[in-house]
Amino acid sequence: VDYTDDKAMSEFKEKNVGKFDCIYDTATGSGHGENYVSSMAKLLKDETGEYVQIAGGIATIMRYFTGTMKPQQNFFFTSDEDNQTDLVKIARLLKSTGVKPHIDLLKPFDAESVAEGFEHLKGRRTKGKIVFNME
Repeated sequence: VDYTDDKAMSEFKEKNVGKFDCIYDTATGSGHGENYVSSMAKLLKDETGEYVQIAGGIATIMRYFTGTMKPQQNFFFTSDEDNQTDLVKIARLLKSTGVKPHIDLLKPFDAESVAEGFEHLKGRRTKGKIVFNME
């Protein structure tokens, strides 16, 4: 779904109420004004659907630490330090749901490819993971 196309997003939301097991939100709270929490939560399956947010403002962080997150909503509080614990949490969540990340770009690990990967990421239109093969 092209989230920049308001009509396409509206149609998608109308046709998919209650159909998703998990929504993994990497945009809300990223610093560019996006907030998909309330508009996307209705797409979750009743009682079993899970909304996972990995970025957030101070209000989200406070709800996380005070245990007042909305039902069916989780938040991964990550840091910019080497933190294996966060990666293990994410890996366990992916394994338990059977979700496989979509790979948008696969490149060799060299200076030119890394530069291309970062340019792709900065365009904010990435539709999956950017992976560098280190072999």
